[in-house]
Amino acid sequence: MLHETSRQPGQWVREQARAQERRIWMLLGLVLALAFLVVAVSLDKRSGVLALVGVAFLLFLRRLAHGQIHLATGWMRGAASEEAVGGVLDELASDGYVVRHDLEQRSEGNVDHLVSGPTGVFMIETKHRGFQPSDLPKARRQARKLNGELGVWVTPVICLDKRRAREPYCNRGVWIVSRERLVEWVRAQSNAPADPKLLSTL
Repeated sequence: MLHETSRQPGQWVREQARAQERRIWMLLGLVLALAFLVVAVSLDKRSGVLALVGVAFLLFLRRLAHGQIHLATGWMRGAASEEAVGGVLDELASDGYVVRHDLEQRSEGNVDHLVSGPTGVFMIETKHRGFQPSDLPKARRQARKLNGELGVWVTPVICLDKRRAREPYCNRGVWIVSRERLVEWVRAQSNAPADPKLLSTL
């Protein structure tokens, strides 16, 4: 079952990025405090071993903070991509499509975008530039769950925000479409639309 309200595109991912930023600032504060402590201990020649332990721990924290920064950067890129894809999908509203973003789906995280209209229903997962093989079965599972709720075929799609526009293709049952081609591709499909009453219950 999906969350009952649609949010802004990329909202969930941006919230994760902000939480990650808070963790980074806490780690950096800890690194700074430990650095002062190491300097203070190293000035006391009798505490050489303790200073070495402190330096080792400081290096560990530095490495940990670097990993957290890399993760937060990924979250921010993901949020920006979801916002960009959400922006082009919103163009479909004028054609009679229902476009919803950032819908929670139990045990699967969230559905980045759900589009339903005259040419069918589409579950769209956004990726910044590429995707992992594990993203394909997840997209199929999410679309299957939506199919069970809506009673119509739901096409699983992975949209690549920063990939150069190329011909859409199907990879193991999941369509891979660039952001530049997404709207025209959706308009060109020919599947059954969902009952608007069922859509309103999601």
